[in-house]
Amino acid sequence: MKNVLGFVAGASVLAACSHGLPPVAIEAAVETASVAGTGDAADDPAVWLAANPADSLIFGTDKDNGIYVYTMTGAEHAYLPEGRLNNVDVRYGFDVGDRLVDIAAASDRSNGGMAFFFIEPDTRAVSYVGALPVAGVVEPYGFCLYRSPVDDALYAFLSDKEPGTFVQYALDWDGVMVTADEVRRVTLGTISEGCVADDRTGRLYMNEENVGVWTMGAEPGDPIEPRQIAATDGREITADAEGAALLPRGESGGWLVVSSQGDNTYAVYDLETDAFVTRLQIVDAAIDGVTHTDGIDISAADLGPAFPDGALVVQDDENDTGGQNFKFVDLRAVIAAIETAAATD
Repeated sequence: MKNVLGFVAGASVLAACSHGLPPVAIEAAVETASVAGTGDAADDPAVWLAANPADSLIFGTDKDNGIYVYTMTGAEHAYLPEGRLNNVDVRYGFDVGDRLVDIAAASDRSNGGMAFFFIEPDTRAVSYVGALPVAGVVEPYGFCLYRSPVDDALYAFLSDKEPGTFVQYALDWDGVMVTADEVRRVTLGTISEGCVADDRTGRLYMNEENVGVWTMGAEPGDPIEPRQIAATDGREITADAEGAALLPRGESGGWLVVSSQGDNTYAVYDLETDAFVTRLQIVDAAIDGVTHTDGIDISAADLGPAFPDGALVVQDDENDTGGQNFKFVDLRAVIAAIETAAATD
């Protein structure tokens, strides 16, 4: 059931959810139609930036059926029913020999590995490349991509749901299919899903759902020494710690945003200090508010007239017309809320 909270008089700060720290209210600007899957179906979005910002696309998984691709108006651009896909991510300039394509990839529970899609930058055509089963992963769950600032190599991180093992793969192309060679793995201990890698700084952030947020180096030669930077303690994050996204500022600054699924909020952390900054909540307005979010993504690029400074995209478990869908938030509102909280800290 949707948890509707009122505004504190004279402020945009909401009453605290349970015993969590009070979140700041923001509103969705665009939403998609509900996905075809029933029940807990929609899961994770990823933003693809087009040369013409208004032509940018949002990928969103339906973990019963496949993947949707949406325009920045929330309209359906493509639907690819390619299996039980859970988490999705996007990178640019993947070399397939005769050309460079952009790539979307997802954790694939139907085939025990990863699914790959190509995006043609000039036409926005999205095509299914195929599924790549992997050994040593029982239930593919969380997923994120990483482009190394050291040598431009492309890597994938795929989590095995239990016991929360993240496996890193080096991705390549053999002329027919994307290849994935395991380079290392780290086990956090319990169910883990959301992850995001910072291509600027070479850091990986991983969410252990009932424990908290961990970070370690994303390079294959970095020590496997995860360090906890946030706890699922009911104050900053209420279980589950789900999606993770980066809001970059400059060469190394900005914020990590984590979906606090248990109380319908988003915890924000400073990327340079790991310090907690604030919490956000997407409330009812012209578009209904957001509850029980799984995956999230952020792009701080120009995404067209409605989102000139980027967007926060989130999964909503209870759309007001039924089913689950995705909501887009103007990143200007998100940045204003974060910067105000940081200035008053």
